[in-house]
Amino acid sequence: MALLPYTSTTLRNFINRAEDLWFIVFDSSLNGRLLTIGGNQYRQLPTRFNTRTKIFAFFRRYFGPSLSRILLCNLRTLRYRGALYVPVGDPGPVPTRVVSLAVIRRTSSRIAVRAVLSGDPDGNVTILYTFAVIRGRLAIINRTRRLVDYRYQPCR
Repeated sequence: MALLPYTSTTLRNFINRAEDLWFIVFDSSLNGRLLTIGGNQYRQLPTRFNTRTKIFAFFRRYFGPSLSRILLCNLRTLRYRGALYVPVGDPGPVPTRVVSLAVIRRTSSRIAVRAVLSGDPDGNVTILYTFAVIRGRLAIINRTRRLVDYRYQPCR
């Protein structure tokens, strides 16, 4: 099997889009119905993201199943009377834009990439990504620095 044909530019664009996915879902609730339960406020997600299955499928465009489950879990969704809600609030800044990228290792089935991302209040952050082809598509199957980014923290 030949080496995976993805260029540095392709990988950079892929990471930029992937890092935005969580915010696309979270921010889609901004015009949704407001719900208050026990003093906590939630906003209803639009029809595009009205089930956890739809959100999981949306994340699977760029991530493997494990990271997709983690991203979904960290949305902290709430099902109420058939509608899906997310908490109201500003989740805070996290690194999302690739400043520089270097391919560390490339095999027939995996690509390891070191990327420097901007957007963190403490400055640029170096993150290692592992890509694989899953079901004929490129997907991020691992990402370092998951404990300091609320989108990727282990679910409880």
